[in-house]
Amino acid sequence: MWFNMVSENSRSSTGKPTDKGQVLISWRVLCEFTELSVNTHEFFGFDWLVIHQIIYNAASLISTVNHQHSQHMLFKNAIAYRLSKPFNLSSEDLIEQLANRSFVPCSGFKPASFGWISPIGGSEDSPLVHEAGGCFLLCARKEEKVVPASALNEAMMENVSKIEFVEDRKLHANEKRSIKNNTLAELLPRALAKSKQVMGYISPGDNLLVVGTSSEAEAELFVNCIRDSLGSFTVVPPQVKQKPQDLFTHWLLHRKLPPNFSLGDQCDLLDIEDTSTITCRRQDLDTREIRTHIEAGKICTRLGLRWHGDLCLAVDKELKLRQIKLERLNSDEIEDEDPIARLDAEFANMTLEFARFLPELFSALGGESPTGA
Repeated sequence: MWFNMVSENSRSSTGKPTDKGQVLISWRVLCEFTELSVNTHEFFGFDWLVIHQIIYNAASLISTVNHQHSQHMLFKNAIAYRLSKPFNLSSEDLIEQLANRSFVPCSGFKPASFGWISPIGGSEDSPLVHEAGGCFLLCARKEEKVVPASALNEAMMENVSKIEFVEDRKLHANEKRSIKNNTLAELLPRALAKSKQVMGYISPGDNLLVVGTSSEAEAELFVNCIRDSLGSFTVVPPQVKQKPQDLFTHWLLHRKLPPNFSLGDQCDLLDIEDTSTITCRRQDLDTREIRTHIEAGKICTRLGLRWHGDLCLAVDKELKLRQIKLERLNSDEIEDEDPIARLDAEFANMTLEFARFLPELFSALGGESPTGA
């Protein structure tokens, strides 16, 4: 006989939540995980603090097991673009062209740098392109020298004070701006540099460029770096025929989604009158509360979706993809492989998934207009 136990926001004797939100666990599973063998009467006679601790331990183990079968893909976030022209370069030609913009670290007075590195890591001789299934994986490194604003202002004011004391006058605003720029130039050579990598891939067969970021600024840097390397490279964001926020709102309100799609567990609801936003995360979206907000005039600007039951992600009104996970992806199978083999498997899996998912997403949003093709 099955008994479902629901524990919401309760705490064990150790002070830990019995779940991270709401734990739903069957009595049979509870017995299996805790090796208990008691009947229903004995169960309801337990000290509830003990029960809470049992649930917490079992839920933690279940969470660990589930995590092994719910993995981030190679890109956790993504912005897709359509290629304006066919891409005909071979991998060898592309490597040769990208070498013109290989990454060079910041030095001296150079505050930032953006250039190509090998997506597979390794030595400087590693190729700048990794090809799999006709797709080209690229990786750029972004480095910036950081001068804290407080340090810059303090050094600037010291210089301003010295000049005002020597010249016995107050400096004008434009003079202070000039001193600030000079002070920044003095501090830059000694400033620490921070860096990050931005990956993306070109799929000539799918007419796509996909950049692994949710930042438009980083995606633009990536596109511009390709353009500078190749001399010409034109892409446009996909243009769908219906406004995504209108369809997201309709799907939430009526709970009827296109084939192969179902609701995820997150959304952003915008009040168009006062621009306030309600952010829902790890929440059941099929509730009266959500529909009440929509009936009151709010629109959905970001929606969590499941595609074919196992690809989970959030899509916003600009068609940025966030928190991408594939629940059937189990990286344990390639855990012991070398890094290149692991990257190759993850890259191939992701490109195949996007090649199927993106056309269905665009179709669900009314299809692409001619300007987006």
